[in-house]
Amino acid sequence: MENGLPEEKPIKLLAISASPRKNGNTQFILEKAVECMEDQKFPVELITYSFAGKKMESCMGCLACYKNGGNCVIKDSFETIRRLWKEADCILYCTPVYVAGIPGQLKNFIDRLSNADYGLDIRGTRHMKTIGVIAQGGDFFGGGAELCMVDIMRHAAMMNCVYIPPDASYVGSGGWVWDSHRKAMEEKAALATKDYQLTLENARNIITRSVEMAAIIRTGAGKLRGVLETDEKYRYYYERTVEE
Repeated sequence: MENGLPEEKPIKLLAISASPRKNGNTQFILEKAVECMEDQKFPVELITYSFAGKKMESCMGCLACYKNGGNCVIKDSFETIRRLWKEADCILYCTPVYVAGIPGQLKNFIDRLSNADYGLDIRGTRHMKTIGVIAQGGDFFGGGAELCMVDIMRHAAMMNCVYIPPDASYVGSGGWVWDSHRKAMEEKAALATKDYQLTLENARNIITRSVEMAAIIRTGAGKLRGVLETDEKYRYYYERTVEE
């Protein structure tokens, strides 16, 4: 046991770069944010996923997933990230701002994930993951970062998860890339601008709080297993996290 958690069962953190562009601002700030893994109070396994180069079609609303056990009939990258999402304890989305909202690929994934979840044999599954977000865009004020965060907050609620803001912000970590070119965040890091430092500080605080809350949830769920396992809605959570 390490800090109350089995060493062979570390907290799994899935860090998702939601930008369709490779090696841009989103990927840069996410990579810098997760450098704090060694500073966590609990053992963490980091898994990363990038939407860059991936195909993610929109939901067709065919509802086939309602009838076949939650399997999406569209053959693209969805099942890969869905599997990673379901296995994780913590989800950290890092997204650019596209027209005052999240990119289409991320929205497509969220829509399909939610619909496919309704196709499971248990409706209202308690996934109980922690979810946080870093959003960065080209406008300093009113540019849409907060709207991206609200999109992810709704997603967390729909999936019966716990949304995690940083200590210094109401909803998430927002970043400004001044003129939106793909190396802007890297340039700001080199200059050590105050806004970049705050973005990174908030992002790392989200990670720390997410890992801590995931540990609290797992510990509490383990102690309450005798009470909660009679409710089918908790079955998937226990299958994923609690050892026999």
